[in-house]
Amino acid sequence: MSILYVVGIGPGDLDHMTFHATEAIERAQVVVGYKTYLGFIEPLLDGKEVVSSGMMKEVDRCREALDAAAAGKTVALVSSGDAGVYGMAGLAMELAAAMTAPPEIVVVPGVSAVQAAASVLGAPLMHDFAVISLSDLLTPWDVIERRLVAAAAADFVVALYNPRSKGRVTQIEEARTILLAARASTTPVGIVRNACREGETRVVTTLAAMLDHEIDMFSLVIIGNSATFVDREGRMVTPRGYKAGPGVEEPGAGEQQKNSVDGQLADSPPRILNSRSPIPDPGTPISHSRSLMVVGTASDVGKSIITAGICRIMKNRGFSVAPFKSQNMALNSAVTPEGGEIGRAQAVQAEACGIEPHTDMNPILLKPTTDCGSQVIVQGAVVGNMTVREYNDYKSIAFEKVRESFGRLAADHDLVVIEGAGSIAEINLKRHDIANLKVAEMAGCKAVLVADIDRGGVFAQIVGTLELLESHERERIAGVIINKFRGDASLLTPGIGFIEERTGVPVVGVVPCFSGFRLPEEDSVALEKRKTESGDRGPAAERLNIGVVKLSRISNYTDFDALEAEPDVQLTYVEGEEHLRGLDLLVIPGSKATTTDLFFLMERGLFPAIQSFTGPIVGICGGYQMLGKRVADPHAVESDIREAEGLGLLDVVTVMLEQKSTHRASAELLPSGFLVAPRCRGGLAGYEIHMGETILGPSVRPFARITSRSGAPVEVLDGAVSSDGRVFGTYLHGIFDNAVFRTSFLNRLRKAKGLAERRPGQGGDDPFNLLAAHLEKHLNIDRMLELCGLGGMLPE
Repeated sequence: MSILYVVGIGPGDLDHMTFHATEAIERAQVVVGYKTYLGFIEPLLDGKEVVSSGMMKEVDRCREALDAAAAGKTVALVSSGDAGVYGMAGLAMELAAAMTAPPEIVVVPGVSAVQAAASVLGAPLMHDFAVISLSDLLTPWDVIERRLVAAAAADFVVALYNPRSKGRVTQIEEARTILLAARASTTPVGIVRNACREGETRVVTTLAAMLDHEIDMFSLVIIGNSATFVDREGRMVTPRGYKAGPGVEEPGAGEQQKNSVDGQLADSPPRILNSRSPIPDPGTPISHSRSLMVVGTASDVGKSIITAGICRIMKNRGFSVAPFKSQNMALNSAVTPEGGEIGRAQAVQAEACGIEPHTDMNPILLKPTTDCGSQVIVQGAVVGNMTVREYNDYKSIAFEKVRESFGRLAADHDLVVIEGAGSIAEINLKRHDIANLKVAEMAGCKAVLVADIDRGGVFAQIVGTLELLESHERERIAGVIINKFRGDASLLTPGIGFIEERTGVPVVGVVPCFSGFRLPEEDSVALEKRKTESGDRGPAAERLNIGVVKLSRISNYTDFDALEAEPDVQLTYVEGEEHLRGLDLLVIPGSKATTTDLFFLMERGLFPAIQSFTGPIVGICGGYQMLGKRVADPHAVESDIREAEGLGLLDVVTVMLEQKSTHRASAELLPSGFLVAPRCRGGLAGYEIHMGETILGPSVRPFARITSRSGAPVEVLDGAVSSDGRVFGTYLHGIFDNAVFRTSFLNRLRKAKGLAERRPGQGGDDPFNLLAAHLEKHLNIDRMLELCGLGGMLPE
């Protein structure tokens, strides 16, 4: 019977051929193959009829082999590697199906190129992997691109065949860009040329640097997943999940330690101590500390702003000063230069100090995910989601981190200005409190108490707060600040006298409401108090009307402060369908729980209303994810909702990952980005805080290219833009703080409405100097410092 062996000869060296492959060639009367591959097995061809041809002649070779076998000859059709992996087996079977009397086809397996390259590199394929050819001769590039995006987002190890030829030079560059969007620039990459045959070379590099090395058609490229590491011998290893044996370092241990809290991994469940354990004694005050604390009678009395103002005053006096807040609960967060996450208030205060923000300035950040649970971030890294009970049990560990961070700040600066949290007189919370006077005790400092007269009952606030303190706590309060006053301050003289006589604590100033400048607010407590609309900016037809959806878990709504500050913009917080009418732009902001907020939109009737909105739409971070077709949360990292239907306004899908991306970022617009902001020139600056990866479909294009993350150069695609430019989304928080981008974007809206275009606004006075001057005028700073034991201090 006629027979055709389709033989995988392995990578090319005879030592790597299987016995079955050698036997099949020995049996064959005719051997057919690409001339280069036949050269690899030349010693086996003695006495055989050999049919060879060059590149691009696969169909002709296959037909000749089938015809010879059908004529009664035993034929071997050879492929390099494995005949069933980018080889001749499939083509032989396709062509045989059209023959009247096809020969028997026997596929003889061989060592594939990906296996050979992996063996040279170490053990990079120990877990799930994807093999993708970059040759677009037979497969359209958009299909290859979608496969790359999917494999990258799914965290497969990715092996690239046919990475580059003389005629195809851009595909490997585009593949790297796609992979950089989903994994770190430091991801290990192996490049093997002529694997397991003469001329073999091996390079182990990173995703960022891979294009600096020779890559051609004789190369195979393997890109690791998030767990792949390089061992001491320079080998790539992708762990399968087994625990390392004795004396062997855990794979990725360095990275794990970086994200750990007392050995607790960032993605592991929180370590719970004995139930209801009290907070440890603050211990001996930190000896080298020079500090003062700003505490409050309640939340949102102005502690953050007063702290920022004192920071700038002391900076202007020549001191090295830093802010500190031990524990912050806020959905408005910021990213440090190193990629850690802290409360936005401390980043603002660091700016007032003239220094970069650091995770030591806010060692504990709580981001509420439900009414009784939060994501817990310790010294910039996520340690897990905890209920109130779990977090109370964890606070002994948290307080040690608080002490550790404060100690470093105090050692490095002349003065640390500490901000408290909420009210210092919450007697039901005091046992577990690590944010107020226990911190002052730890620092060995005095505190000033801020009360808000604007909410009424200011004297009751002050007296009631002090009366509820224990005697050793009250001794820490050196002065009182009455904040947010309107009118003639002399009218308060009798009340101030009563306060000082009743409590023995002096009032060190009455601060009028600030005017003429604005600083970013800390969290949604302030948003709840804000009116539905910003101040009247004239008739609706003569202004831009922008609506921001007020999500239940809205985060980083300070993204829109720069829009609200534009003189011809009226900004509205959208709470119902009726608020969509007459808008020139709809914005969907960030969310701490994207799937939860998608259901919130449905419950409020906003889901179909947004889908029907015909004007421009912008989505930032979680809002960008909502604009897509689907959001999946398979690991329940944000909520118990594992999947939610998106608005379907962008052809993207998002998968929530267990690891959070937090970076300061620089970016540049891509061509589709210029649809959104015509004539925008120059780079963009912003920051990323997200848990998900978003995969683009064929009907959208990326918005921008991120060029640096946390100071390291990268090439990462960001965001998506609809084909007409009406809808776009981005992961870049702070996008509208870029004056040129903001002006170009708004001018597009102005032009569409027939309004006059504007130029980027000129920078005014430094708001922190305005704030400092305001406080210097209305506070007795020197007396306050003296009361706090800091009188006469000089800059070091």
